[in-house]
Amino acid sequence: MISLNVDHNEIEKMKQLRRDLWDYKPVDHIPVVLWLLPYWQLGECGYTTVEFFEDDDVHFQANVARIQKSLKLIPDDYIPFARMVLGPMTLPTMFGADIYWSEDPNQPPDTAAPIIEDMKQVYCLKRPSMNDGIMPKLLRRLRYHAEHLPPDMYITGVNAGGPLQASASLVESNTFYLSFYDNPEALHYLLDMVTDVQLEVYRAVIDAAGGINRMTSIDWDPVWAPEKYKSHVSDDICGVISPQAFREFSMLYNNRLFQPWGSGLMHNCGPQTPKHFYLEHDPKLKGINCAYDYSRDDLAEMGELFAGWGVIEVNFDSGETPEEMLEGFRYMMETLAPDTVGIPVCTIEESWSDDDITSFYWDMREIANEYAANMRWAGTSS
Repeated sequence: MISLNVDHNEIEKMKQLRRDLWDYKPVDHIPVVLWLLPYWQLGECGYTTVEFFEDDDVHFQANVARIQKSLKLIPDDYIPFARMVLGPMTLPTMFGADIYWSEDPNQPPDTAAPIIEDMKQVYCLKRPSMNDGIMPKLLRRLRYHAEHLPPDMYITGVNAGGPLQASASLVESNTFYLSFYDNPEALHYLLDMVTDVQLEVYRAVIDAAGGINRMTSIDWDPVWAPEKYKSHVSDDICGVISPQAFREFSMLYNNRLFQPWGSGLMHNCGPQTPKHFYLEHDPKLKGINCAYDYSRDDLAEMGELFAGWGVIEVNFDSGETPEEMLEGFRYMMETLAPDTVGIPVCTIEESWSDDDITSFYWDMREIANEYAANMRWAGTSS
């Protein structure tokens, strides 16, 4: 097991702050999440993105380098994690899709092409096992990280998408969207099968990671979620379909992924078109992970919906400058406080200097302190 200089008591203190925050108990600040991308470590180590995706040892080294750098530069709120990056093509490869690599060795891969051109083909699909596609590679990688990282280093799940998002990756785009109206029976058949597979995927991932409490969440989110809120479902497709379609083709299948592990977050970059149905999930959805760039205009209404209960994680991942992130976090506070918790998740690009990262954290922390001071916590009158 690799040795990392981590203060266990400090990690536990930061975890307790998250537990209290998610339960709307008083905290002294809103956690500021700085997410250092792994790719900038590759050049320093002499590796390409292809090697990062394909080689377990390179992937492990890049994760360790990011953890070490984060521990050094982020003064507080950093709960160490290793992210399992194989891309959104994990589930498609299990159904037989090929992986596309560009000629650029530093370009991440994607699914080569959809495997369904006509919705009638879904009835001929063979349900995959955990031995198909790149799933064995992912499980091996998870086990390797779990065995070689200290217990205070947490592990993400796999970017498998939610049922609707994963189904969209299997079907030619026009065919997929037309199926909502032309062949809903076939779409439901596909969604049912995909959900069954994803349930099996999550169970295998949790087992490989050494248990659900070793994970940040059961999906790709690197932000550590409290133990009773580890569920996480991705549903970017819901931002471009009608609320009624979301209710029929997405929510019921999302529920099946939440039910074994309880409440958690749903990811939708935005816009948050079906937001008024979010709290109809069973179990009740704990919150949303979204992109500031696509969801800024929805924050006020989502704040009203999740008031006193939910958590809104807002990703600054569209190339925002430090100044734009600070402005965005202040807008979050002014829009969501005093009733709704909003957590900024800031993507840090390779162009940032070490001093830039640390000073940015403290600038964000000033807003985080003010945000917490302005909140109306559970059991308080102000």
